[in-house]
Amino acid sequence: MKSSFLMKPLLWLAGLLVRLNFATCRKRYSERSQNYGPHLRDMLGVTWHRGAIFALYLFASHKPAVLVSRSKDGELLATFIKQLGAIPVRGSSSRGGVAALTTILRMLKSGQALSAATVADGPRGPRYQAKEGMIILAMKSGLPLLPLMWSCDRAWVFKNAWDKTMVPKPFAKVWIELGPLLRYPASMSKEELEEARLHLQQTLEEMRLRLDALAGYQEP
Repeated sequence: MKSSFLMKPLLWLAGLLVRLNFATCRKRYSERSQNYGPHLRDMLGVTWHRGAIFALYLFASHKPAVLVSRSKDGELLATFIKQLGAIPVRGSSSRGGVAALTTILRMLKSGQALSAATVADGPRGPRYQAKEGMIILAMKSGLPLLPLMWSCDRAWVFKNAWDKTMVPKPFAKVWIELGPLLRYPASMSKEELEEARLHLQQTLEEMRLRLDALAGYQEP
């Protein structure tokens, strides 16, 4: 009980320190980045798991519904998401994913959320291998996927994590790219869905490699 009582203020303090650090970063949008105006709405943001924390900081002000796993790490991330003003929805491809996607779809249709976001390769990888979840949500909601990616010149890297999580260091230069919108029909065959998944994976990987080169970032 005591540890649970202390956890909430500790998480709040940790979230505050992370946000203060991110505020010092110098953000640069790549020449390939699409301009979607001041409000990202009526679209579904998708990125790789390694950059989820800073991506949330960048886009949580648009108050998306964010799919977060039911793991212990997901609990920490959900708390951080709430601090930023976004809406965490718990579930993953391995636990409660269908129910979570259904919840997000209901929130989008009711207007409770104007957009949604998650990682394409979560919650446990393999790293840089896209899954079908967000494509299916795009099909059912009628909203396009927005691939988004970032990289930076100076980062802390969780080398023991399966995704090699990146966190920009103070005053790092961060390169950001918002990709072209990916639209899907309301129904697709199994073969068409696999083709869409591979295309999403290729799109995210091309963005990652391009931004890593711009930032001079080399993976451990």
